[in-house]
Amino acid sequence: MTPEQLRKEIGKGKVAPVYFFTGTESRLKHEALEALFALVPEGVRAFNVQIFHAFESEMVEVLTAARTQPFFGKHRIVVMRDIEKTRLDQAGRGELLEEYLAAPSPDTIFVVTTEDEAKSKTLGKQYGAAGVVVAFNPLKGAALATAVKAEVASLGCTIDSSAAAHLIDLAGEDQAQVFNELAKLRLAVGVGGAIDSAVVARYASGYVHHGAFDIVDAIGRRDLHGSLRLIGEVALKEEEFLGLLGMLGKRLRVLWYLCGGAREVPNEFRVQPYQLEKLRPDAKRFTRTEIEQGLRGLLLLDERVKSTDVAPKVLLEHFLLGFLPAR
Repeated sequence: MTPEQLRKEIGKGKVAPVYFFTGTESRLKHEALEALFALVPEGVRAFNVQIFHAFESEMVEVLTAARTQPFFGKHRIVVMRDIEKTRLDQAGRGELLEEYLAAPSPDTIFVVTTEDEAKSKTLGKQYGAAGVVVAFNPLKGAALATAVKAEVASLGCTIDSSAAAHLIDLAGEDQAQVFNELAKLRLAVGVGGAIDSAVVARYASGYVHHGAFDIVDAIGRRDLHGSLRLIGEVALKEEEFLGLLGMLGKRLRVLWYLCGGAREVPNEFRVQPYQLEKLRPDAKRFTRTEIEQGLRGLLLLDERVKSTDVAPKVLLEHFLLGFLPAR
């Protein structure tokens, strides 16, 4: 099933008891989950919608939630994110999942997600008959151009083909970045406005494709302004954001050793000698006390990212404003 087919089915009130969301297009996946969540009245959504992360939740806990009856509502929605991050061949997890899929709760919409291509194929082969597989693959070429035109129409504007192509060329074939730029263009031209190539050239940003490593490097240099700028530029999926926090924690621990005068760091960090030499100037920008405070703050940040609805980037920005104040 495609995301568009799923959207139409949800609109008709036709939902399956089990879905497998595969693919890497996080924006469409997020929209699909939001459409499912909307089936639950807002007043009881906190009781009837639960999201679990496979790397930190046991299968028995997830499936117990899936078997729980809805609280004052018709539907209960349970999401297990990133199933590739747990071992289904250990601790009886695979057997527990198969048992549930053989007789899923009729009142629960159980959604399993993965971005791992190999795991997607395995899930489809092993469990495809027990649920609906929805493939959220990145839109490219003509498909992305068509999506751009549809999004522009929903924003109350128009765009010609050359402008759409120009925008995709600037932002790259990344739907999230393209749609972010469309939101800016909509503000520029207003409702009913026409987006042409001149408007795109004037208002849309060309993307230098930075990544999580660039953010960590900027924080390591104690570059608050650069860190905040990169956080705004880099598009990170939820699991990539947690990976960024892990990378940052590792960098801070390495700097802790170096700023104390150590010539080497434990082998567990797997840092090459040439990398250490590059990091030594950064270590001089911190004291061990500052890094220890940063590591404690990072632990709290990780907990808040997993337990609140606040945008992870906002939480990270607040952390950095406290961790990297001007000296």
